[in-house]
Amino acid sequence: MRRVDTLILAVLFATTYALATRTEAQDKHQAHRHGAASLQVSLEGKALHVALDSPADNLLGFEHAPRSEAQKKTVARADEQLKQPLQLFTTTPGAECRSQSARVDMKLPTAGSGETHSEIEAEWRWECKQPNALTHIDAGGLFKTFPRLKQLKVEIVTRQGQMTSTLKPGAARLKIAS
Repeated sequence: MRRVDTLILAVLFATTYALATRTEAQDKHQAHRHGAASLQVSLEGKALHVALDSPADNLLGFEHAPRSEAQKKTVARADEQLKQPLQLFTTTPGAECRSQSARVDMKLPTAGSGETHSEIEAEWRWECKQPNALTHIDAGGLFKTFPRLKQLKVEIVTRQGQMTSTLKPGAARLKIAS
């Protein structure tokens, strides 16, 4: 009887794992929409932090491993552009925010993997001398630099609380409660 119990447990475990993995993959693919990305913004003390999570298609025009020299150049150009936060975002001038750092993580599949979805994550940080004067962040440069990007779902956290917003190319200014 022990062998049968062990076999039944193994089958139940494998079935549960397979269903959980399938559900997780379905959730990830449903959240992966071309043209849409998410932006997390937080202001804590003088530190302004902005993080982008986007399907690679929005920024590169493809999601597979680069197949040609032109695609390799596209990846390098997007990486360089994402490391230039002053070209992508503007902040309220009176807040005196200075760009501190940028991090880009291109999660592209390896050649031959057959993977059809990939993500790009970027993070930027500013130090604001007058954080109370920060009334907005404008993401117009991000939309201009990456025209395939059509919508940003934004979550923002400040000492006043949490908010959500949606930015689009013609309405790219994120109001920050002050």
